[in-house]
Amino acid sequence: MSEKYFLGCMTQQGFSTEFGKLMEEKDRFTYILKGGAGTGKSSLMKRIADEFEKSGHVVRFYCSSDPASLDAVYIEERGVLMVDGTSPHVFDPVYPAVSQKIVDLGQFWNSEKLMADKDDIIAVTDKNKSLLARAKRFSVALSNVCGDSFNCSRGCIDEEKLDAFLMRFYKKILPRKGNGTGKQEIRQLSALTEYGFMTQTETINCYIEKYLLHDDDFACAHIICEKTAAEAMRRGFDVILCPCHGLDNTAYEHLLIPELGLALISSTPLNKLVPEGCVKINLSRFYDRSAIARYRGRLKMNRLTMESLAEEVYETIKSAKSVHDDIEKYYIAAMDFEKLDDLAEKLISEIKHR
Repeated sequence: MSEKYFLGCMTQQGFSTEFGKLMEEKDRFTYILKGGAGTGKSSLMKRIADEFEKSGHVVRFYCSSDPASLDAVYIEERGVLMVDGTSPHVFDPVYPAVSQKIVDLGQFWNSEKLMADKDDIIAVTDKNKSLLARAKRFSVALSNVCGDSFNCSRGCIDEEKLDAFLMRFYKKILPRKGNGTGKQEIRQLSALTEYGFMTQTETINCYIEKYLLHDDDFACAHIICEKTAAEAMRRGFDVILCPCHGLDNTAYEHLLIPELGLALISSTPLNKLVPEGCVKINLSRFYDRSAIARYRGRLKMNRLTMESLAEEVYETIKSAKSVHDDIEKYYIAAMDFEKLDDLAEKLISEIKHR
């Protein structure tokens, strides 16, 4: 079995990921992969994940800039993590050798061959950085517009009506006592990518009981996820909260409760999710009609602006990915992949004996 998430995403504060918290837990061991683009980090992790998925639970974390590429894997039964530790998600050992270990894939490249292409490599790398910076600026603008809609709608919620619904909802979906510790994890289920606003729906499909929270303005869905998570944790259930990239990761988009096989999934103007097998809950009834009417024109304009800005983000990420492919060509041509294969076998053996 495998769950799929994104390692993180780019926000106003830079690259945002909660993966470091997984690494901090003392019973985990992390392999931190270092090396340039095209050195086989993703391929190595795919091979590791495929090997251990045969007999256990593996969590895969993908790259939002290249959703086909792995950024990390978590082999749950072994307590082992493996992560791409290069920019923009730089990781370094906190407890070297005992809790983390650097794996240098650069040892397998031909430095002389790369030096011969030095000027070209620097040129395409700088171009890629420039495009990613442009994508970030559009992402920030998009987050500001989404945030404006969130703040407008947040003040229009009929709190009494929503709380009454939630009390009934908890009785329906939450048993009195869970078997966990009331732990909360943050994982990125959705992200802005070259293919649009992408959600790892395979993970959602692992859940049996699913509720679709339709919310054109984000705020009510966030509150339901946040409050339901708090109540579930109070009852001893472990939860996974998934932040919204379109809201700069400051609000929640989805809630997963693995023990119950329960998922609350938001459908917004950005993700446009319509997964099958969901009980649909229209959240418009929890907004005070007279209050939300004052913002109708503003909210409508925001939705149109969101769509335009999002398209700019997607296209710029796509352009950056194309340039990134050019960078990879130089490193792929300089790599000794036979030695990388030998390393993979060594790591698989090491993890099995850990």
